[in-house]
Amino acid sequence: MLASRPDIESLKMEWHQFLESVARADHSVLSAHLSSCDPVSCTDRGVFTVSCCRKFSYEELLQEQQALQKALASFYRLPLILRLVYDAEKDACTKEKTVFTLFEELSRSNSVVQFIIREFGGELIY
Repeated sequence: MLASRPDIESLKMEWHQFLESVARADHSVLSAHLSSCDPVSCTDRGVFTVSCCRKFSYEELLQEQQALQKALASFYRLPLILRLVYDAEKDACTKEKTVFTLFEELSRSNSVVQFIIREFGGELIY
């Protein structure tokens, strides 16, 4: 059992910073593929499951799983084991989205966007 394993919400909260760290490490292609993925769960043994909604991204990330696992463990400073899964049902996310659709999704799922809307009355002007 992992003594200092944070809950999945803590891992999700830093997910975008992890993506940025991957991009800064000259792995911008991997970061782009990871941006179509979402952290889903983390077991007591540190198995960190990340779900990909694009089959192509999933296949590309599988080839780099060992390197990604090292980057993940280093970033979170935990002995996490990366488990990639493909979510065929969510594969619809590969469709082209408008700026308005993206903003609506972010306003529901992204805590930073929610904060900006709540505290500053932020809205999309395009």
